[in-house]
Amino acid sequence: MKLLIVDDEPLIHVSIEFCLRQIEEAQLEIFHAYNGSEMLSCMEDNPSIDIALVDIRMPGTDGLAAIASARKRWPQVSYYIMSSFSEFEYAREAIRLSVTEYLLKPLSPEDLGRVISQVREKQAAQEKQIRDSFRSWLESALHRRDVSYLYADGYHTAVVLITCDSSREEVLFWVPPFVTASHSRILSLPCREGTLLLVYAPEPGWIYEILGSIPKKDYPCGISVFVSSVCHDPAKISSQLHRILALSPMRVFTGTRIRYDLSAMAEPAPADMEAAEQWLNLRDCYFSQQYTSYVSLCARLIPSLKKILQQQLVHLASFLQAVTDSPSSIPADPLSLKQALLKAEKNLMGQRKNMDKIDTVLAYVEQNFTRNISISDLSAQFDLTPNYLSTLLKKRLGIKFTDYLTSLRLALAKKLLLGTDRSVKEITEEVGYYSQSHFTKIFTEKEGCTPAEFREHKGKMPQKT
Repeated sequence: MKLLIVDDEPLIHVSIEFCLRQIEEAQLEIFHAYNGSEMLSCMEDNPSIDIALVDIRMPGTDGLAAIASARKRWPQVSYYIMSSFSEFEYAREAIRLSVTEYLLKPLSPEDLGRVISQVREKQAAQEKQIRDSFRSWLESALHRRDVSYLYADGYHTAVVLITCDSSREEVLFWVPPFVTASHSRILSLPCREGTLLLVYAPEPGWIYEILGSIPKKDYPCGISVFVSSVCHDPAKISSQLHRILALSPMRVFTGTRIRYDLSAMAEPAPADMEAAEQWLNLRDCYFSQQYTSYVSLCARLIPSLKKILQQQLVHLASFLQAVTDSPSSIPADPLSLKQALLKAEKNLMGQRKNMDKIDTVLAYVEQNFTRNISISDLSAQFDLTPNYLSTLLKKRLGIKFTDYLTSLRLALAKKLLLGTDRSVKEITEEVGYYSQSHFTKIFTEKEGCTPAEFREHKGKMPQKT
């Protein structure tokens, strides 16, 4: 946070800065000006100042006049008047200028701590409002709805698309380093093509820094990144967003695991675009285990392999290696690619058989969830490895097995709490938990209240003592 002290007395600067240094959590960058003109000059050089503590009576341009001029150019700054004079006229003029607060000298550490807290709360509220506005704009722009009024004035933006052509969990949940390092002004949104990011900031410099940190190549197998230019016009960035989405399938033939800058991407031939889309459809069928659709697409795509240029075959082979999770590279020739596709077809058939087996596993779990069962027990019983069984169950359920087991147990627990007079201890054991405190902790995390409170709020039978 940046704070500007404006006062014609050097001792006041020393006193205020000393008090500010006592506020450990403040983390301030402090600037100094000794009259109204210096204040305006300092803000010109540092437009991201957050707080201005301004004395009223100074030689030349006084504090109120300086604030009146500054507010026109930097309305986002929180202005605080400070003065030894408590006359009503000064306070009334400060209110007219939308000064946040009128502070009487000498300022105490408590006064300054309150000021910093107020500004932080204000900034957090503004950031949330802007973030919510940009999220709504991004969602609408993705679906081609014109809501340019949601685009925050004065902000610059850029779009980044991260595509993933692998089903491996460590790749699916890969997060680029720049997101974790600077997440406050980066929004993410899932889309059919992958994960869409919107980077926004009042000044373009920070966005250029973020975009510059995105590597050119060597991403995890299956990951590719597409980057737009920096814009401050909602119509232009929306156009770039849709251009990136339209061109992203071409990675099938131009290469994965690299960064694409939209400004440098060439216009592909319509036939190549259509073919790339078909290979992505094949990927989707494989991931969603649509065996019949996969076989049908293979029948159409395998004959076309002989017509694909050699360099395109090289990139297609890398793409299929990621899709099929092949442990080794696939040779870039039509026959090897055909064999890889047919091998994936057999693998898909095997997965279908195992998914059918999942129905039996789930039926067993639903009948025995009150017992002490685990993935290891189930994998041994149904002849599947624990990791593979976990993956199959998550595909079927959409959640982890442990979460599914917890949901079954809590559903029964709530039924018993509302429909019987059994004690919480008895219900704990009946639904498969052997520690009442553990059961109560899980119940509270999921339901927002303890088992006893749940029963009481529903107005059912009193708990047995």
